[in-house]
Amino acid sequence: MLKSMWIAGLALTMALSFTTARAGEPEAVGPELRVLLAPRMAADAVAVVDVQVTLEAPDAAQGDVLIELPLIRAMAPSALQDSSALSASDDRGPLALTVDEDPVDPTGFRQDRRWRVQRATVGDVVVHYQATPREITPATRPGPLFDMRGEGQGFHGSGAVIIALPPEGWPRPVRIDWDLSDMPEGARGANSLGEGSIQAVVPKHGVAGSYFMAGTLHSLPGDGRGAFVGYWITPPAFDLENALGRIEAAYGRFSTFFGDEAAPFRVFMRTTPAFAGGGSGGYNSFMFGNVEGQTREEAEVLGLLAHETLHNWLNGLGEETSQWWSEGTTTYYTEVLSYRAGLTSLDQFQTAMNDLARSYYTNPRSNLPNDEVTRLFFSDGDAQLVPYQRGPIYFAQVDARMRAASNGEKRVDDLVLALLDARRTGGDYSRAGWVALLRRELGEAGVAEFETMMAGRPMDLPGNLLGPCFEREAATLRRFEPGFRVEHDGRVTRLLPEGHGARAGVRDGDRLADPDALEALEAAGPGEATLALVRDGQAVSITFEPWGPARQGYRWVRNDTPEQACGI
Repeated sequence: MLKSMWIAGLALTMALSFTTARAGEPEAVGPELRVLLAPRMAADAVAVVDVQVTLEAPDAAQGDVLIELPLIRAMAPSALQDSSALSASDDRGPLALTVDEDPVDPTGFRQDRRWRVQRATVGDVVVHYQATPREITPATRPGPLFDMRGEGQGFHGSGAVIIALPPEGWPRPVRIDWDLSDMPEGARGANSLGEGSIQAVVPKHGVAGSYFMAGTLHSLPGDGRGAFVGYWITPPAFDLENALGRIEAAYGRFSTFFGDEAAPFRVFMRTTPAFAGGGSGGYNSFMFGNVEGQTREEAEVLGLLAHETLHNWLNGLGEETSQWWSEGTTTYYTEVLSYRAGLTSLDQFQTAMNDLARSYYTNPRSNLPNDEVTRLFFSDGDAQLVPYQRGPIYFAQVDARMRAASNGEKRVDDLVLALLDARRTGGDYSRAGWVALLRRELGEAGVAEFETMMAGRPMDLPGNLLGPCFEREAATLRRFEPGFRVEHDGRVTRLLPEGHGARAGVRDGDRLADPDALEALEAAGPGEATLALVRDGQAVSITFEPWGPARQGYRWVRNDTPEQACGI
């Protein structure tokens, strides 16, 4: 799989990235919360998970919100769709509840829901309901990997759609327990906070932002003990353990760069029958997707894992339109820090950055203002890619300006780390905070270049964009646009009616005679190509040119500067 494809997969699944507390566990301010998860099997699969949430003496008054669980969170439906199926009781007996629901969000991004008590609570309150894995159909849209799904004899999903939580009183002590008595022998339960019974003091997103997985789990290390642990249910067709080992070593390097000790971290992999997307960040963790039986190149897997690991530090500014920051910095440092950590070579760094530059120049949505990118993010595939393409090229531009202004003494790193430090210390962690840093270091010219990027106007990318080892040259660039996706078994899906493939006669459900043929066409470069298909058992040949229009831009070529002087 070409590296550009994992970047596209990330864009399809980007949404909420839960901010991680990096300076140790916060002090408790609220009463204890206890969660008990009991998966129930039917026909050799998890049918439901009985959920019991116990609130220690919430002292809720009549009309207060007791607990909340969204109907939709970042396109992922709640594991509890029937609001009336949640019940509660306290020391006086059953609690009558009323339900508030937000209006339907036409974008499918977010719809919240709350349960209010009809009388004051007495003592502890126990909440019961059943969480049900999502039913997946061919029409299911890809999105962030938050939804609850069954896999084999297990399940997985995000606490954001599984666990009902009180809105206030955080951080608080939390205890998570599992009842796996109905699961196969050897079943294990894990989440982002650890394996088995867990006690911790966490903010609300320490539960909502955690991933949960139970079943006959595979893990690295095998016993699930350690500061860096990977979990999966279905063994993949690639060397996941090697990739996890390399990312664990890089995680230590990343932690040092960001000025943190390497806090415990967990990686979850879910496997689906068809396209699974990229990954989604969580609390000290992330979930990434894999397709059953699909082979994946090591570079593609490492890039995906590095990107999602970096989201542990690089996430939203608390502003709806901050993908330019969260995905721009993360994609930039996926390449820069992967090279510094030894995950990639200088040639791979050059190729990746040129791929990003080409994508920036050829994406027809690169000229969209940032607010419009956010508005179209979940409805327009090209707009969805802009933060992953324009964003990292912008941060490379800032890096070049910082090096030039300081005679090589300062980097964009200094600005990024300063903004992250503002988050830790209660400073101005915002777009305005970034602009203030630019003004201090680069003056009004630096602020003007930021506004140019945010407005979607063409960026002036300098010749030394990638440092002293590379020089800029003009290039005619085109984007690979077949107009359909190919599953790992060669089946054509998501055919665009006006795309090159559909106009040439490709149909949904066709199969490529060679499942790798599309990658070969992209690698061969622009020009007319012939694609061998199988349709209803018959051989079909399609001739078309799967490339977009030519655009003028730049690429960066290697000069004779020694690698040790590159300063990546």
